[in-house]
Amino acid sequence: MTQNTTSSTSTNACVMLDARYLNGRHSGIGRYTQRLVEELLAQDDTLRLRLLTHPNNPAPLSHPRVQCQTFDAAPNSLTTRFRLARSVDFRGVDLFHSPFNILPADLPVPSLFTLHDIMWLLNPDYCTDVWWRKLVTGTFYQNFIPRSATEARHILTVSHTSRQAIEDHFPEMRGRVSVTYNGLDPFFTPMPPEQAWPLLGRWLTPRSRFVLVVGQGSPYKNHPGALRAFIEAFADDPHTYFVLVRRLDESSNRELGQLLSDPRLGSRVIRIGYVSSDELRALYSMAMVFLFPSFYEGFGLPALEAMACGAPVITSDRGAPAEVCQGGAMLVDPHDTLAMACALRQLRDDPHLADDLRQRGQARAAQFTWEACAQSAIDAYRRVLHPA
Repeated sequence: MTQNTTSSTSTNACVMLDARYLNGRHSGIGRYTQRLVEELLAQDDTLRLRLLTHPNNPAPLSHPRVQCQTFDAAPNSLTTRFRLARSVDFRGVDLFHSPFNILPADLPVPSLFTLHDIMWLLNPDYCTDVWWRKLVTGTFYQNFIPRSATEARHILTVSHTSRQAIEDHFPEMRGRVSVTYNGLDPFFTPMPPEQAWPLLGRWLTPRSRFVLVVGQGSPYKNHPGALRAFIEAFADDPHTYFVLVRRLDESSNRELGQLLSDPRLGSRVIRIGYVSSDELRALYSMAMVFLFPSFYEGFGLPALEAMACGAPVITSDRGAPAEVCQGGAMLVDPHDTLAMACALRQLRDDPHLADDLRQRGQARAAQFTWEACAQSAIDAYRRVLHPA
């Protein structure tokens, strides 16, 4: 339940929040920003926000305590890093919050930022196998995440796993990193079959049995591992399908291509580049299993969404997926094809186990709210504005 506060948790401040990811395109950081802004205003009725917005969506929110000003540059860019502080009006602003991994340089007010993960610092091979992205994007983040961490008064991150990694990498930030778990959009609830299957008619016939994998096409998502496990589990089961919703498919991933040509698969792999929110909810709701064997995650929102929709979830036994899905999913070694295949067959063959996992997953997902996320952010604002 959302509630306003005017007690000691109030900030009585003006926070400039960079909302340029609310540019009309769907993105994880865009959803994070949208829900955070809405709940910040609901949780603290003294807080005023000045949103830095994209020209494509100059006023993403109408609210008496919100002002907007545009800045026409990509959020993660050299222009943001070196020109923003000189180009934006900071009069009346008490604090700057960037919700996406870097800060502008030379800000005239105290600042914090949300560092979702430090994958580019720990292992760029997890992020891409495209050489020019390693060179260009990798160099950008490897330079400006550390500089931002040095300049920030405080860092927010989305899991205790990420907090530990950040503090290990930047020991000077110990005690100045707060966990603000992502919340779950209440949109993600089980969809009745009579509503879901018509939405999936382009790809599946009603009551099809399928393993669902969702995620961008980066190596850390371990899509080849997911498909190897599927082949191991269901090579002799022509009635079970593999549905891969994979965006940002610029990876050269030869291994995935080779696996997709395995003759044992026939036409049982269904690749989808984009789905609407309703179609995604329908897929989660009708999936026999949601398989999420990432090597690394800052949080792992798709697994949480799938659990909320009633899908039995298999995910990694380490890092943020194990932390977020604790008690609500089957945990397996993402490098162990046989373990993943065994878990897949267990959920196909044991309906009682699958039902139990559905119930535990929904209970676990319900613990993640945007109200709690916003309150954690407000607490961090107060620590920066009113240090003890």
